[in-house]
Amino acid sequence: MILGWANTYRYGAGMASDSIKYLAVAENLLAGNGLFDHRGSPLLSWPPLYSMILAGLGLLTGLDVFLLGWHLNILLLGVNLFLCGVIFRRAFVEKPHYAYPAVLFVLLSLSALRIHVVISTDPLYHTMVLAFVLAAERYIRGKSYGAYAWMLVLSALAPLLRYVGLALAITAGIVILVENRKSMRVFWRDGLILGVSSILPIGWWLVVHNVIMYGSLWGLESQPVDVGANFSLGTTKILHWFVPYLSFLMPMMTRPWIPLVVAGLILVWLNRHRAVAWKEWLRSFASASVYPAMIHGVVYFLAVSLTALTADHRDLFSDRYYFILLVPVVFLVAFTLDKLIFPHLRFSPRIAWIAGRVALACWFIYPVYSMSEYLIKSAGVPIIYNIFNRAYFREMPAVAEMQRIREEQPEAVFYSNYVDAVWFYTRKPVSLLPLANVPDPVAAYAGWPHDKPGYLVWFEPNEYKHYLSPQQIAEFASLELIFEGENGKIYYVRPR
Repeated sequence: MILGWANTYRYGAGMASDSIKYLAVAENLLAGNGLFDHRGSPLLSWPPLYSMILAGLGLLTGLDVFLLGWHLNILLLGVNLFLCGVIFRRAFVEKPHYAYPAVLFVLLSLSALRIHVVISTDPLYHTMVLAFVLAAERYIRGKSYGAYAWMLVLSALAPLLRYVGLALAITAGIVILVENRKSMRVFWRDGLILGVSSILPIGWWLVVHNVIMYGSLWGLESQPVDVGANFSLGTTKILHWFVPYLSFLMPMMTRPWIPLVVAGLILVWLNRHRAVAWKEWLRSFASASVYPAMIHGVVYFLAVSLTALTADHRDLFSDRYYFILLVPVVFLVAFTLDKLIFPHLRFSPRIAWIAGRVALACWFIYPVYSMSEYLIKSAGVPIIYNIFNRAYFREMPAVAEMQRIREEQPEAVFYSNYVDAVWFYTRKPVSLLPLANVPDPVAAYAGWPHDKPGYLVWFEPNEYKHYLSPQQIAEFASLELIFEGENGKIYYVRPR
């Protein structure tokens, strides 16, 4: 949690476009306006639970939803580390010396830190996954129906937080099947109740709210998903947790099947005369503390590969989808070392003890260095996933002038090419600019703005090419430049 504060002390949590929508919907709920975002559009592309939680906390505390989202995710950074520690302690109960480097690995995970310091659903989803693993363990060990109830609740809530949360319900179904394979009556009873309870809430949201009320399942047009590219990129990003992106390693890192195949061949060769080693390795994953996490890891990774928009996934440093897999990846590495590699090291116990800790300390230089370099470079401001809550906007004269106008004229209409930024710094609804894909904008937008005169806030450089520029808008509307500063201009706009 201290690391989280160190990364956000300057301006608070990072804000991406998704973050703006979550906060805007939460504010609209508090204001009694329903599930609508800052543009006045209904919430369709994301499930509603996160915004509902922020609105509920805002109702209870009276605090701003941005402060609540920021503090909640910093708190979850500590909670999730603690839950990982509990899972590791139970999974490595016979060899606790594995639990300590495992939890240290999570503590120093730059992937986990970067997503916990941004307003996002991912930290809370990670909490649900970890809590589910602990509940599943209790269910497996004692057929506890209190644990079953927790599995049921978490499986129902996870899809309302992230659509891919259905992976939790699938995992729960597999666990129930495995544990009741000798009593199919119990399986059908428990599995049916859990399946219906998991599907009904998200089914209501998608069918009743989205399709029936607004005629759209997702609110977005279908976009290409390259499953092979997603699988490769995801594997590369997980490998980066252990190996830095050095130039001479990139040909292999970006073709992750190469190091994986090489590692597999080495393991096969080392254990070619030890069939029992492979049996022990597989048996390691069968414990109640481990196999639910492994099943969810596989289901979740496949779900992300099948659904993630490839275009949004190209950045090799953007691994927000994958830090959820920290625990199963640690299990895979730890059991592979313990069962397939360490037995081949012929050292005395004392030499092995010293050599192992020296090797581990040397490897931990990498995450420690990466974490310290990131925190120094960030200077108290999240770098990754943070578009709007940074010095570029905070110190821009046009933003200060925009806030002044908003304060003096709270009912004024605002337009902008950066709608999310205007909302974040004014907390007032923002209208969209005319779009550039219209064949004849002058004819199509004659009489614009149709509502009433307002202010056009134009940020430069403009990354959103689908909006018409002020020069193009001036062909069919009257624009008066009232403020000009570095990287930003404000116009008074009215119909001709």
